[in-house]
Amino acid sequence: MTKRHGILAFGFLILFLRTHWLEMHGQAAPANDDSDWWSITRLPDDEIHVKIQQREISNANFRIAGVNLRDYSLQVISKVLGATPTTERGDASTGREQACYVSSDAAHPTYLIFEEGEVNSAFYLFSETTSWNGRDRCVRSKRVSRSIMTESGLCLGQTPEQVAKILGKPSERRGNALYYLLHVKKKTPLDQLTKIRTQHPELSDKEFYDDYGRYDFTVYICAKFDHAAMIYLGISVAETS
Repeated sequence: MTKRHGILAFGFLILFLRTHWLEMHGQAAPANDDSDWWSITRLPDDEIHVKIQQREISNANFRIAGVNLRDYSLQVISKVLGATPTTERGDASTGREQACYVSSDAAHPTYLIFEEGEVNSAFYLFSETTSWNGRDRCVRSKRVSRSIMTESGLCLGQTPEQVAKILGKPSERRGNALYYLLHVKKKTPLDQLTKIRTQHPELSDKEFYDDYGRYDFTVYICAKFDHAAMIYLGISVAETS
């Protein structure tokens, strides 16, 4: 191989590795990109004007396609649903990384998107075709279809009454959408307390349990309808001290 051919081959290798890295690890969206209209995390807290309910719902509402929203990472999702590039948007409290899957039905696509924020995790299920930057990065998955549902039975096509039967009375019904904002104080599991305790030996027992003995569990849900059939479901959970 001549020196020139060696340089060209090396150049193509670098280009291939860079392209492969972006495909596997994702990319950052342009600054201030809010084209992901379906994202709950992109909304600052002060833009969510919904009455808080002090109650809890079944964990089955947070499990879909073999993924548990309360105990997952984007790496876990790729093992369950297949490898997909991710997209990063925003920063600080609205910073978010997203992994998108779409059904094989190109004519009537169904999207399932998982999202990790600074303090929350979320998933979105919808059939609306309004585009956004990065939609072309969605990977087709056999586990995503029009009939996909949470373990609690939430799925597209349901009526507001059917959704309310599963989730209970909404915090607010506005236009063609139901909104839920739920909050409870929960005891920190013993195994987590033990781990955290090793990180804070300087605290007295009282100080430690005051700070870490309980945590806030907050759930935000939005369900949108068209002609009384659900076309969008967004569920976000946050566990904060």
